[in-house]
Amino acid sequence: MNYRSPFGSIDSDDHNGPDALCLSRTHCTDAAEDTINEFHQAAVAAIERRAPQPAFFLARQLAELSLKALHGPTFPITHSLTALLDSLERRGDLLVADGAEEHTIVAFIRDLDFYDANGDQGRYPTTRSGTPSLATVCCADPALLREHVDQLHSYVQRRLAARRTGAPEVSQLSTVT
Repeated sequence: MNYRSPFGSIDSDDHNGPDALCLSRTHCTDAAEDTINEFHQAAVAAIERRAPQPAFFLARQLAELSLKALHGPTFPITHSLTALLDSLERRGDLLVADGAEEHTIVAFIRDLDFYDANGDQGRYPTTRSGTPSLATVCCADPALLREHVDQLHSYVQRRLAARRTGAPEVSQLSTVT
């Protein structure tokens, strides 16, 4: 049996089939927005399919990608969600402001970081030290996890869209006076 690669070269005619999964970020309107959207879809699918470890990993990866997107191209090279939040705070980013929506999102991100400070839980069956993955957390409420994942995604997509269009970046729950 001959191997047939599922991957098409960007330089060939066979890379744009009607059902193709577009992997390259070269044709995106906004690579960060598209990537975050895809990780949101994957996290939601894992939650809905009741795949616990992938759901946790994808939710955490969504948080990491989101924080890095809020930084822009000069994001810190780290997997620590706390370090990324701290960096945003030093920059005076809206995410770490006093809004109710922001407070909930930051609490969710800190919760993810509490259970996976190194970004390897849920990704592997064990940590590098041999401890079972996610050994300190028993389970997750799927509806609540989905709610937080959706809120994080919605918030970051609004912020990124505002940047792209030049509109003011404000929280959905902020009041404008």
